[in-house]
Amino acid sequence: MLEQTAEVMRTASDGVWVQAVEPSGCGTCGGHGCSSRRITELFQRKPRHFLVDCDLSLSPGDRVVVGIAEGSVLRSALRAYGLPLGLMLTGALLAQAVQPGDGAALSGMLLGGLAGWLVARGGRTARPMVLRREAVKREEIKRVCLKKGKS
Repeated sequence: MLEQTAEVMRTASDGVWVQAVEPSGCGTCGGHGCSSRRITELFQRKPRHFLVDCDLSLSPGDRVVVGIAEGSVLRSALRAYGLPLGLMLTGALLAQAVQPGDGAALSGMLLGGLAGWLVARGGRTARPMVLRREAVKREEIKRVCLKKGKS
């Protein structure tokens, strides 16, 4: 399961809208920020919100851990990009076999791409889901530290 910390922005009837929370740095740069992060900030647009499934009672501002199944990202990418591309190539090759020429190949490619787009669009995508509240994890760490005599 791939996990990411997120903040709840608003609730909806079919889930909650969350915004990913940037993880804290690794500490190598001494807190000044690495060049990779600075490049990301340069090209980053406004924050993006995502609708995720949720069974918990949450309110805006809550921090949660969102997860998605390991293979679902690859399957979604293959369905969204691989299927239309494969059908475009198949359509172009079939049209070229029936009627030699660039015009037929272009028509077959367009029809195959349209068919691939329609098929890919109709499939169900795996949506991420809220796994747990982040605060629960912090409380557990605090409780373990108190048991060991640390503060």
